[in-house]
Amino acid sequence: MKRFKFILTFLLSVTMLTSCNNEETRTYSISQNVHYDFTEMDNFFKKYVTEGKVNYSKVKEDNALDKIVIDLKDFEPYAIDDNWERLAFWINVYNIYTIKLVTDYYPIGSILEIEGISGMNPFEINFIEMKAGRKFSLDEIEKKIIIPKYNEPRIHYALVCAAESCPVIIPEAYTMEKLNEQLDRQAGIFINDKEKNFLYKMEDEVFLSMIYKWYRKDFVKKILPL
Repeated sequence: MKRFKFILTFLLSVTMLTSCNNEETRTYSISQNVHYDFTEMDNFFKKYVTEGKVNYSKVKEDNALDKIVIDLKDFEPYAIDDNWERLAFWINVYNIYTIKLVTDYYPIGSILEIEGISGMNPFEINFIEMKAGRKFSLDEIEKKIIIPKYNEPRIHYALVCAAESCPVIIPEAYTMEKLNEQLDRQAGIFINDKEKNFLYKMEDEVFLSMIYKWYRKDFVKKILPL
């Protein structure tokens, strides 16, 4: 129990994002200090997300993601100079495209059903288009960009995988100005969700979400050597 309390204390008090200086090597020049306007994303989340759930049928009916997708195809994420802003960008992109993927195959009950329909792991499909024709998968954004390049375990409370076991999605875009507070809030909501984490007092046992097993190194590396 002491170790569990210590880990939870860490999760809620994790330090500010550290610098990320090792972006992948690029052979083309990029104008720095560009800002992405999150207004369209923010309006989308506010309109189509209610109580942590996405109204997929309405998103599909309205073609609500078309403008956002078009804008992202012509945007260079590495032109964003601020690490917080770039992290907010990647979180929003991950969530937007998770919703898009589910919407494309809707009606389905979970993103995991897509593999049975398409024959492809939904998290490995290269369908996220950025400037210069580059394409990313959800796994690439999470495991090759966000996790290794940003020292921030709270992102696991923000990235939404469109399944019941995932963190709830918030009805707003993540932004540089509010990111620290938003991640703290998401951490608190997830940790205190008794359907995902709870104490079984009769046996003095703690049951935790599988997130803490899948991403154990991200959560404990700062306080417990592996």
